[in-house]
Amino acid sequence: MKIMTEELTINQALNLAVKNHTEGKLREAEIIYKKILEKDLCNVDALHLLGVIDHQLGRYKDAIINIKKAIQLNGNNAVFFTNLGMAYDALEKEEESAQNFKKALEIDPNHKNAHLAYYNLGVYYAGKGNILKALEFYKGAVALNKDFFEARWNMGLILLLLGRFKEGWEEYEYRFKKKSPTDSRVFSKPKWGGASLKGKKILVLSEQGFGDSIHFIRYLPLIKEKGAYVILECKKEVRGLFENFPGIDEFVDKGINSSSSIAFDFYVHLMSLPGLFNTDINNIPNKIPYLKADPKLVEKFKEQFTGNNFKVGIVWAGNPHQENDKNRSTKFERFKVLEEIPGVLLYSLQKGEASRQLDDSIVMNMADQINCFSDTAAIIENLDLIISVDTSVAHLAGAMGKPIWTLLTFMPDWRYLLDREDSPWYSSMKLFRQPKSGDWDYVFNEVRKQLFNLVG
Repeated sequence: MKIMTEELTINQALNLAVKNHTEGKLREAEIIYKKILEKDLCNVDALHLLGVIDHQLGRYKDAIINIKKAIQLNGNNAVFFTNLGMAYDALEKEEESAQNFKKALEIDPNHKNAHLAYYNLGVYYAGKGNILKALEFYKGAVALNKDFFEARWNMGLILLLLGRFKEGWEEYEYRFKKKSPTDSRVFSKPKWGGASLKGKKILVLSEQGFGDSIHFIRYLPLIKEKGAYVILECKKEVRGLFENFPGIDEFVDKGINSSSSIAFDFYVHLMSLPGLFNTDINNIPNKIPYLKADPKLVEKFKEQFTGNNFKVGIVWAGNPHQENDKNRSTKFERFKVLEEIPGVLLYSLQKGEASRQLDDSIVMNMADQINCFSDTAAIIENLDLIISVDTSVAHLAGAMGKPIWTLLTFMPDWRYLLDREDSPWYSSMKLFRQPKSGDWDYVFNEVRKQLFNLVG
């Protein structure tokens, strides 16, 4: 009877701890789990849930220890292995993480947290370059939880990367429903979905990075053709670049409340336009150039680009806050191999903290003369070639029709597709791809070889 009383007390305590845990009272729940383990060292639920709290509080190594203890007592619980995989993932131990997610799905492919196991295996295989396998796991996550918007967003990116645009655009729209949405603003007017725009005002919202605005501004003339009055919300850094672009009737500065005083009938996000215009690989609006430099600014910079040298602009890093920046960006020192090529003169268009990587090399540093993208465009117009990692400068050069060599990470952004050296979006762009993750050596060897042949 005494043992039964103790078991009942432990069960009551466990229920109380779970209640606190569910309500987000992690410290209170943790204390109870530990008290349970003082009386019952082998209480598998307390061990597992204590590990979950460790994970939630950032104590990932402790989480692994406690969840492993639970698995030693019960090695047939799929949830335990999924949560262990999450802890390893937090420590960036991707192989151990994937191994546990796989084990979880082997035990029960439909368990409570199975959608997380599928999703994380999708991320794992995408990082390995196994795109089709990644897509398979993302689909598995969505099949179990159609409202798992992170999975749907990632699935959209894979579909677009594969050139399956029709399916991809549909999933791409879930970027607004993720935990960290692209734009969380709520508007009183309807979102445009293809309705007649004749005599209507439409507010076009820029989103994500500068490169995205430069890339998709090409769609505004198509909206204008529908009879709309087009209002573009954009950041001040690119406004001057777009001032004379056809299809824009009015500008509004981008900001949280910047559009609250603007009268409009519909709104639409800039990067939703490809889907709304049913863009596929064969009908991309790619009349190049569609952006031009200000002639006065071109003339202003011209005196710095005299001589018969082959003038190459270089950019090695993008926005450090971009999610994939650690992979897409590189270091200035890699460009030094191009200094050795006779007849080549390098001009740095790099801005931000990364521009400080320049040393006493012979590269011409233009950073202090660039105040906005209009300045960048004018400098590009005076150059013979741009060589850049995946940044807004690469998009700008492509939009201007200037020769641009874009250096891509092993898993590139979706718009560069797979296994091709050209871009369907920019006719003047040549792509250099890493053959394996992090292999910038191969990329720069190819760039050096081809630049030597071009100049020679």
